[in-house]
Amino acid sequence: MNEARFMQLLGAYGAELSRWPDDDRGDAGAFLEVAPHRIKDIWESERTFDHLLALEKDMPASISLETRVLAASSERRGVRKPVSAFGAWRVPQWIAGGALAASLALGFAVGYVGERASTTEADYANMLNVSGAGAGSMFITAMNDPER
Repeated sequence: MNEARFMQLLGAYGAELSRWPDDDRGDAGAFLEVAPHRIKDIWESERTFDHLLALEKDMPASISLETRVLAASSERRGVRKPVSAFGAWRVPQWIAGGALAASLALGFAVGYVGERASTTEADYANMLNVSGAGAGSMFITAMNDPER
């Protein structure tokens, strides 16, 4: 048994080893004997917590607590439904997703229509020769720009 498994079982079943699964009970006892102090401290605090829970379990709830819980329940008080922006019309749940998909499709369509059909070799050469120099010259000029 390792620490992770021990901590998982401790959180699920508490510190009382008799409540643990039969397969893990013996391994947990052996692990607890050689476990580091921090694991033993956690186990001891879980034992204390289990003891406190056992003390509280035996006491019945008071009548005033039962009355307050029943008065606060949703069956007794009127639960209001959220107000719909569309009034009595019921809007399907997929409307928001459909609107998003439609806006994305429209954006792609507009972007595709606005793009030029093809770029010729001459256009590419003109883009590189904006300053009358080649691409390497433009790169070096941009790198040596004193404003940056």
